[in-house]
Amino acid sequence: MSDRDAARAAKSHVQDLVGADPRVNGVGLTHVGAEWAVKVNVVDGPDGLDLPDSVDGVRVVVRAIGRISAS
Repeated sequence: MSDRDAARAAKSHVQDLVGADPRVNGVGLTHVGAEWAVKVNVVDGPDGLDLPDSVDGVRVVVRAIGRISAS
């Protein structure tokens, strides 16, 4: 089971991997059941992102949420 500290460390690693990709809206933490996971928000979908299913034992979840804009 991944705890919050492990997820924070994995989040940092994931940000290093894809943080500069223009398709990525943000990287954060989320729960998947009782476990912590890293959540990567993307514009259209995970196609072409070079991300593993888990980083340092923490699950990585990718969600397409569209473009973010100021309102």
